[in-house]
Amino acid sequence: GRGAAAESAWQARLAAYRAAWPAEAAELERRMRGELPASFEQAAADYVRACQQKGETIASRKASQNAIQALAPLLAELTGGSADLAGSNLTLWKEARGVSSDDASGNYIYYGVREFGMGAIMNGLVLHGGLRPFGGTFLVFMEYMRNAVRLAALMRIPAIYVFTHDSIGLGEDGPTHQPVEQIANLRATPRLSTWRPGDAVESAVAWQQAILRTDGPTAMIFSRQNLPHQERTDAQRAALARGGYVLEDGAGTPEAILIATGSELAL
Repeated sequence: GRGAAAESAWQARLAAYRAAWPAEAAELERRMRGELPASFEQAAADYVRACQQKGETIASRKASQNAIQALAPLLAELTGGSADLAGSNLTLWKEARGVSSDDASGNYIYYGVREFGMGAIMNGLVLHGGLRPFGGTFLVFMEYMRNAVRLAALMRIPAIYVFTHDSIGLGEDGPTHQPVEQIANLRATPRLSTWRPGDAVESAVAWQQAILRTDGPTAMIFSRQNLPHQERTDAQRAALARGGYVLEDGAGTPEAILIATGSELAL
């Protein structure tokens, strides 16, 4: 925390800013408190409903990009980024502008091939306040940023991770880029919320819940290959926010219960 003198000086500067620029000061204080715009929850819910009605069969990494495009314009504090894989992670949106040494007003950071650096910088951005960062890389490269992810979980800060190319089903680079043990690693991390969406609708819900969460980090695991759309009732769509739900239910006492996530759900 700040010392008494520093806190007093900050409050004086804030009061002067509030007097000169009341609307901008209110927006700054909202962001520094970590509060979302009043319209966000309804807009996010409407987007999830629209995804269910549209019924697209697309890769969940593309569904993730669609969700970013729908939600980012509602959140000026959302700051994206990728570890040299923006085109593959699909973490860019139309309004994304890169941060550079000549222009710090952007909302997207090209971190380069430095996954741990990306995770550590994201932690710093959250702890500073006023920004909600997300960063993307291939799921298998989560290993490089593991310590930063773990620290975010220990500190209960709401960093958001976009991990793509989640499956052994596709991969031009072979076993070195095919994640096997990484999903179990993420799921076993206390306080880390891990989502592995099975279609575009689940991808939209994962983004919705990641942004709504304020007490810890969220990891979202997306596919490179297309995932078939799943039909759902309104009750099933509402249950998606729980992270687990019944998609198909047989009559009577079941002989078996099949549990699936992500790119195996359609199977």
